[in-house]
Amino acid sequence: MATEEDGDDVQIHLQRVSTKVIDELRLSIPLFLYRKDIGTNGIRKFVKSSNTAKIKRLINIFQEWPQLLDPALEYLVPPLVTAFVDYVQNHADRQTNPKTQVDPLPSAICRILYTFCKVRGSKVISRFFKNDPDLLEPMLNAFKSWDKPSDSAKALSMIWEEKYIMLLWLSHLALTPFDLDSISTPAIRTAISVPTMISPTEGLPTIAIRLLALGLHNISSVSKERDAAVSLLVRLSWRPDMQHLHLDHHLLQWVFSSLNNPVDNGAHASIYFYAGILSFLAGFLGSGDNQIVASYVVPIFKCTQAFIGSHVDTAIGILRSTVTRKLVIKILRSLAVHQLSLASVTGPTASSVDEGQDDDSDLLDLIFDHLLTCLADKDSPVRMTASKALSVITQKLEPEMTTQLVEDIFQRLQETTDPSGWHGLVLTLSHLLYRRSAPKSCLSTIIQLLIDALDFEQRSPTGTSLGGNVRDAACFGIWSVARKYSTADLLSLSVPKSQSRVRRHLLNSVIESLAAELVLTATLDPEGNIRRGASAALQELVGRHPDTVPSGISLIQIVDYHAVGLRSRAMDDVVFQAVALDKIYLDAIAEAILSWRTINSPICAVRRNAADVLGRLIGKYGVHPRTLPLWRPSEIDDTSTYQQRNGKSMDEWHGIYLAHAAFIGEGWFEQSSLVHQPYPLDHQLLLKEDSIFGPKDIKAYGKGAELAMEALCTMISACNIILESCFKHPAGDTTLNFVKTAAVSTVKSLDEPEKVLLVGSWLKGQYKYIHDGRNGQLRSGGSNVTLITVVGAALHQLMTSSVLDDFMKLQIDVLVTQLGLESSIDTKCAALIHLYLPVFNRTSSDCTHLKEQLKRPLVDCLSDHTIDSRGDIGSEVRIAAINVLSEATAWDDGFCHKVFGILYGLATEKLDKVRNYLERTAIYSTSRVSYFAFLFNLAQDSKSLLPLLRGFITTASLGTELLVRNTRIALLQHLNISSTAENSLIRETLVQIILSALPTPQPTQPSSTSSTRLLRPALETLAFILDNDTKPPSTNASYQHLLPSLKAVHASTDLPTLQALVNLYARFLDYDDLRSEVLVILHQLLLHRYPSIRLAAAGALCMGCDSEALRELDLDAEKGELRDGVKRVLNESRRVGVK
Repeated sequence: MATEEDGDDVQIHLQRVSTKVIDELRLSIPLFLYRKDIGTNGIRKFVKSSNTAKIKRLINIFQEWPQLLDPALEYLVPPLVTAFVDYVQNHADRQTNPKTQVDPLPSAICRILYTFCKVRGSKVISRFFKNDPDLLEPMLNAFKSWDKPSDSAKALSMIWEEKYIMLLWLSHLALTPFDLDSISTPAIRTAISVPTMISPTEGLPTIAIRLLALGLHNISSVSKERDAAVSLLVRLSWRPDMQHLHLDHHLLQWVFSSLNNPVDNGAHASIYFYAGILSFLAGFLGSGDNQIVASYVVPIFKCTQAFIGSHVDTAIGILRSTVTRKLVIKILRSLAVHQLSLASVTGPTASSVDEGQDDDSDLLDLIFDHLLTCLADKDSPVRMTASKALSVITQKLEPEMTTQLVEDIFQRLQETTDPSGWHGLVLTLSHLLYRRSAPKSCLSTIIQLLIDALDFEQRSPTGTSLGGNVRDAACFGIWSVARKYSTADLLSLSVPKSQSRVRRHLLNSVIESLAAELVLTATLDPEGNIRRGASAALQELVGRHPDTVPSGISLIQIVDYHAVGLRSRAMDDVVFQAVALDKIYLDAIAEAILSWRTINSPICAVRRNAADVLGRLIGKYGVHPRTLPLWRPSEIDDTSTYQQRNGKSMDEWHGIYLAHAAFIGEGWFEQSSLVHQPYPLDHQLLLKEDSIFGPKDIKAYGKGAELAMEALCTMISACNIILESCFKHPAGDTTLNFVKTAAVSTVKSLDEPEKVLLVGSWLKGQYKYIHDGRNGQLRSGGSNVTLITVVGAALHQLMTSSVLDDFMKLQIDVLVTQLGLESSIDTKCAALIHLYLPVFNRTSSDCTHLKEQLKRPLVDCLSDHTIDSRGDIGSEVRIAAINVLSEATAWDDGFCHKVFGILYGLATEKLDKVRNYLERTAIYSTSRVSYFAFLFNLAQDSKSLLPLLRGFITTASLGTELLVRNTRIALLQHLNISSTAENSLIRETLVQIILSALPTPQPTQPSSTSSTRLLRPALETLAFILDNDTKPPSTNASYQHLLPSLKAVHASTDLPTLQALVNLYARFLDYDDLRSEVLVILHQLLLHRYPSIRLAAAGALCMGCDSEALRELDLDAEKGELRDGVKRVLNESRRVGVK
């Protein structure tokens, strides 16, 4: 069974095998047409059906990539056309063959030609049809003979492919520039059936009558020949000679009569007949000239409007067809375009729609109303046609009317939640963007709506997705934005309020926001065509707007069109490669995994995969669940039951709990960055009697029992991991938080007396633990912190218990001991955070002496400045003590005055985190500048600029294409914003580098290799600056000093360096005080030993002087002859002067 992954590389495979397939076609077609023993003179009359099927199968291979056929069409199609014409001209009758599974040659050829039309398009293939006017009558005769065979049992009728190709060919021949009357044969005029409404036909040429009858006869066909018949009638009606005979008028009268009087029975009641009529009307309007169509606009509109509003059963049934509704839209589109084109040339015309109205806007308003209504049609093809029609019409509108239309679309989007309506409206906005018809004032709103549409999803009662079309239209819209609008246009827009949780301060532009949205859509969307559409839009965004998307080139290589084809591959490999590039992609994907696309997917396998991916993201990149919009325990109150969980289905809860388990299972609690961000997961809620997983009997879940079992067991397994981690990392705050939660769950499950006994035993155990019975030494460490955390959490559950007073002295003794000077920093912090407040606030007013015992240790903690190899670790204790002061109650005035001086000192200490925590405020500033621009800003003098430029020029000249572009952009930006003096400093420094890198003629002073390698980069960089100079220096003294020294390079054997030198000389020609000396040097280089350098010097001279001798100079001549020629060039240049 073929999988989605099998189709990922189908285009690559097709490109590789296309040459072999085309070669096989070129060999097969001649053998198919002609008998091998006779050659091209022996055309076959019958061919095997298997041979026809084989050729069709080879052509169908190119359906995925039809353009690969283009180079070979001129060799493949003409033999078929020639053979068909030969058969038509020489074999009027065709007989059956006694053998089975054989076809008449014209039938087989037409089947192959139709396959070509299907794959490559009829417009492309029809170009190869012979257009000799002499073929008209033989083709008509053959059509008549084959379509109505004689009574002979051996006669064969035409197949529909045959009719289609011949009608298409006849429509092509109808374009002949000669009058049909001049090529008609009156002798063959016979009785031809033509509708009475198209009479009189006496004035029409015979061929015209036959073509007309043939087109009208096939206009009601049920298959493709109807389209060819319509094309034939349209081209016939627009011929100048037929216009002169008013054939178009008669045809339209026949159309009006048929549409205005639909019948309930008979041949004309067929839906295909009316589809053909409407198709003719659409083609007639689409092919006509404005001036000729002008007189028909209002009658056609009235007829169309009457047909749409008809209450006749036949008309109502016809309009139920998607095809007919599309054709009506095309007709209205053409009418609106013609009307607007006429109005722009002649001004408003009296084209009334109803009697008493003579305003063009009435017709346009009715058309717009109908098209906007069709945007919510139940069928996607109708919505697509209506959206495209609106975009085409909008191109003809005034800017004010375009703005009104776009604002109307905005309002409709706000008012509707229907997926069909959203699809039509979003697709219209996308088409407007593609045609650059959208007002720039509305561009920000449109982009925001496109981002919203990327996240659109609804499901039918049966669970079928209804939002795919909307998201697909949004991808097309973003692709259009990237393709049709410049980087400057997009960078001028404000960053949209994205659906994702990418923090706005991480996004520098709307382009980055679009990139982040496209990445999560391309990797997580459930539909493959949308993932690929988002990938294509992302590739367009990066390609059209370079250096605006973080890691853009690497990103599109990862989020590749083929890579995202398979959903599991996109969610796994592609996601982890993409998030590694930049944080904005990590934030977007991390939240999107918790959305309807993945965790809330109706597919169990997707939810499991999403939970696995989320856990790995958390474990690898430290994404904290507190930053994600996941379910919180607060969403479940004591009264809510399984049936009342915020309306969530069992599938949703299954995904949510798998995500929770992923947080735990991947060890996110071990991340050091999460020390102060514990995640409040109340595990006791999982086992409540009426909670989501509370029922004692798993059968209570019904059909969701298996999902409940999986989620519950996954959570239990995750909790076991927590307990094991408590022993491995006993001092980790996040791990302690899980232990605390487990303790609280245990305490809550007990009765009041049992709670007190349990907590009391924990207190006594802790007291025994911290005092070693053998020598009385105090013990502290990670395990001690764990005990403090557990006891503190349990005490919070016993704050209302009167029995707890019996343990007060023991609690205070434990707390004072833990806050003593001998305790570790971690132990002190844990005691302050978990024990101090429960004990202090619980102590009654009758126990004032006990409270006094707690004040002294707190003052000591405020003054703790313990320092070790890690630095001022006592700051953690001071911060914890500050937190106690802010949350504890019932401080007396004396104590407040005592600690005021200490707090005042803390507010001015050197550590920012202590001051900021005390003041409850912190200021952070972020700025993002390019790397090279930042380096330039650091270099403010020649001492720092010289080493910077020595490395910079090698990157700007010899680096990769991306590096060269980035460095040169940074250089130009710096030159544009810098002063003239700073720019001169850069040029002088470059001159200094060039002078130091020049080869030294004295053997005692050789140039170093490191300096010599900088010569070519320095020359190219200086030439680049001169070529893009916006702030030229006031003096060229440094260049004048440089010119004589550069002659030392002329003897170099390094061709790239010599080419760079000549390029620099060419730039020096723009300076008047350097021109004369440079011209002499360039004339000397005309005698250089390397031909390429001579040629480069001649090219530079052509820009600097107008010399006839230079144009006649033969650079490949002998040395003496060349020297004489150069002298003539130099003399002529001096004589005529410089341009």
